[in-house]
Amino acid sequence: MKKLSLIALCLMASLFATAQTIEKTYYFGQPNVSQIQGYEQIQFDNCMQSAIAGQPSLPWQSISLMLPQGQEAVAIEVELSDFQTIAGSHNLFPYQSARTYSDPVRRQFEKDEALYASKSVYPAQAYGKLSTQYLNGVGFAFSAFTPVQYVPGTGEVRYATKATVRVTTTASKADQSRKLWLTGGNAQRVKSLAQNPEMLENYNTRGRSVGGYDLLVVTTTPYVSAFDEYVTFYQNRGLRVRVADLSDIIGSMEGRDNQEKLRNYIIQEYEENGIMMVNLAGDVPAIPYRGFYCDVLSGGSHMTDSGIPADMYYACLDGTWNDNNDNKWGEIGEDDLLPELGIGRMCFSNQGELNNMLHKTFTYQAEPVLGEFRKVIMGGEFLYDDPYSVGSQYLELLIGTHDDNGYTTTGIPEDYDFTRLYEEEGNWSGSRLRNAINQGAQYVHHDGHANTNYVAGWTNSNITDSQFSGANGIDHNYTFFHTSGCICGDFSSDCILELMTKISNFAVATFGNSRYGWFNEGQTEGPAIHLHRETEDAYYNDRIPYGGMALRESKIATAPWVNAPGQWEEGALRWNFYDLNMMGDVAVSAWHDEPFTPKVDYSLPVVTEAVTTLDVNVTNDNGEGLKNFRCALFDGEELLGVAYTDENGLAVIEFGEPVELADGMNLIVTGCDAWPQSIVFDLTATAENAMADVNIYPNPNEGQFTINLPEANCDIVVVNSLGQTVHHTAASGLTTLNIENLSEGVYFVTVKSESGARTMKMVKQ
Repeated sequence: MKKLSLIALCLMASLFATAQTIEKTYYFGQPNVSQIQGYEQIQFDNCMQSAIAGQPSLPWQSISLMLPQGQEAVAIEVELSDFQTIAGSHNLFPYQSARTYSDPVRRQFEKDEALYASKSVYPAQAYGKLSTQYLNGVGFAFSAFTPVQYVPGTGEVRYATKATVRVTTTASKADQSRKLWLTGGNAQRVKSLAQNPEMLENYNTRGRSVGGYDLLVVTTTPYVSAFDEYVTFYQNRGLRVRVADLSDIIGSMEGRDNQEKLRNYIIQEYEENGIMMVNLAGDVPAIPYRGFYCDVLSGGSHMTDSGIPADMYYACLDGTWNDNNDNKWGEIGEDDLLPELGIGRMCFSNQGELNNMLHKTFTYQAEPVLGEFRKVIMGGEFLYDDPYSVGSQYLELLIGTHDDNGYTTTGIPEDYDFTRLYEEEGNWSGSRLRNAINQGAQYVHHDGHANTNYVAGWTNSNITDSQFSGANGIDHNYTFFHTSGCICGDFSSDCILELMTKISNFAVATFGNSRYGWFNEGQTEGPAIHLHRETEDAYYNDRIPYGGMALRESKIATAPWVNAPGQWEEGALRWNFYDLNMMGDVAVSAWHDEPFTPKVDYSLPVVTEAVTTLDVNVTNDNGEGLKNFRCALFDGEELLGVAYTDENGLAVIEFGEPVELADGMNLIVTGCDAWPQSIVFDLTATAENAMADVNIYPNPNEGQFTINLPEANCDIVVVNSLGQTVHHTAASGLTTLNIENLSEGVYFVTVKSESGARTMKMVKQ
C-alpha cells in the first residue's frame, strides 16, 4: 500500500507541476421573461434554452475557452455571484424532447412532477460536462453553465449577474503540434471560436507560411484522369489540387479497415501539406463511409443507430473516434467535434454521372445565368398539430439577423425576392416547388417530411431532366438544395438528394441528413435548423464561398452546444451534427448575389528587391472593404504566400523567406460572389512609369508626409482602410501631405499624372 500511495503522490505531483488555470468572467444583464405554451422562459442574450426532457428549461451560456498550447482541460469551477431575484412566482416551461420530422405519433407532454414540487434549488449543479476539443491543433475547453437558480416548489427565480469560470488544465496526452496549421483563414477561425482569443498569441507554430496544396480529390482508378479539367479549373482560381487513387492509398496506409486507412492518409496530407478541403469523388461502396453511433432519448423512448453515414469522420482528424475498439464509432468522449477540413462527396457510379456533375460545377461558377441570384425559394410543410409546428417557423430564421434561442446568425438579406411556399398558407406542393425552381432561383431551402427516396413532395421518379428542364444552366441556373428532412441524404443507399446532383439539370449540390432530422415542436429551435442557420451565417456573415467550408463552419459554430446540459443526455443535436452531409463538389462556390468584379489594389516595389510582405486591398465599387477574400501569390505553380482579407478588405501576404517579386508572378484573388481576379505582375512596366520614382516619407509618422512629384499637375487621392476617399488634392514638385486630422491607421495614397499612377501605403501613428 505504501508503494501505491507513493506512486499516487508522484502522479499527483506530476499533474500539479504541469497544471494551469484559465479564468474567464461572464456578466448578465436584465433577463427577458417570455411566455411559451402556458409557461414562462427566462432568457439571456447568447444563452440557449436547454434541460433534460421534462425538467425546467433554463438559459445556458456556452463555454469555449482556448487552452494553452500543449494542454487539455481536466476540471472546471463556476462561481456565481451578485444575485438578483425576479419578482413574483414563476412556472418555468418543462423542456420537451426533440422529435424527428418523420414521426407522426402524438407524444405525451413531458413534465417531471416530482421535481416541480421540490423546494430544492434547481439545477443541483450549475455547469455541464467538460471536454477538450482541438481545431487545427489549437485546444479548446467546452462546457456550459446557467446563471439561473430556480426553486420549482415556490416559483422563486434568481440569477447571477456575474459568473467566474475557472478551467484547470494539464499536459495533453496527445501531441497536436503536427496539426497546428494557423495559416490562411485558420487563425481567424480559431479566434472567432474562442472567448479568450488573446491566448493564441502564446502559440508557437512550426514556421510554415504555406502548405503544399489546398484541395485533395480521392477517387477510384477509372476516374483519376477524368479530373484533369477539374484540377485546371480550380488552379486557375488559386487552389492547388491533387488527385489520389484510393487503391494506392489503401495499399500504402495502415489502419484497421479501409475507412481508417483513408482517414490516416487524409491526416498525413493535412499534417504535411496543410490541405483545407477533401472531395470524396465516388459513391458508396467505391468510396467507403464510416457509420457513427448515436442514441437519442425522445418521448421516453431510445432511438439508436450505430451506422449513421457521416463523412465528417474524414474531416475531424483528432483521435480515433473509437478508442475502445468496439462497434460504436463516435461515442461521447471518443468524438472529435471540430473539423479541420471542409468535406464533400460527389456521389457518382459511372462516367456519365460524373460528367453531369463536373459540367454543372464548372458552368454554374464560370458561366452563370445573371439576374436571378437574389431569388430564393422557401418550402415549408406542416409538421405537427399540438403544439402547432410548421416548417415556415424555422425557415424564416434563415432570413436577416436573428438572436433567437441564444445564438446570433445573419442569413439571407431581407430585401431578396422570396418565393414562400408554406403549407399553412395553402400554396405548398411539390409541383409548385418544382415550377418555381424551373423559373430560376439562387437557392432552395426546405423544412418538412422526407425519407430515403422522398423529399419536398417528390419521389425518385420525379427527379429527371424533363421535370427540371428550366434549371438547365442556360435558361436558368442550376441551384443548391438544403433540407432538414429525414434520411433523404442517405448516400449509402442511392438517396434522392444524390440523385438531384447526378442528373444533367437541377442541383449543383445538396445538403441533407443521412438519418433523422430533428426539431423541437412548438418552438423556433431544433437541431436541424440550428445547423441550417449556421450554414447560412457562414455564407452571408462569414462570407465563406466554398460549400464544404460553409458546412464545416456550421459545425464549428454549433460544436460548443453538442454536449450542453440537456443536449448530450438527449442526443438529438449530436445526431444531426453527425448526419448532415454535403453531396456535390466540396469546393463549389454558391452565388448569393449577382457576380461583381472586385477592385484589387496592391503596392509593388519600384525596382526588384526582396520583400517579406505584400499588402493587398480588396474593395467593391463603393470603396467598401470586402472580407474573407483569398489573396494568393504564385510564381508559376508555386504558391509563395496566401492571406485572407479582414473586415476592412486588407490582406497582408507574409512570406516565409524574403521574396524578389518578378515579372510573371500571378496574384489570384477570389471571394464570395466575385469574379476571380488573376493579376500578372509586370515590374518592367512599373519601372518605366514616370511615376516610378515617386516616394512618400517619413513613413510612418504622425501626419506630415512628404511626397516627391516629378511631374506637374499630379492628382493625390488618399483612401482609408475601408476604401473610402478621405483626402483629395492636386500638387506639383516636393509636396507636404497633411493628414493630421485623420485617425491613426493604414492609408493608401495614389499619385496620378498623365504618364501613369503609383499607389503606396502610408501609416499614420
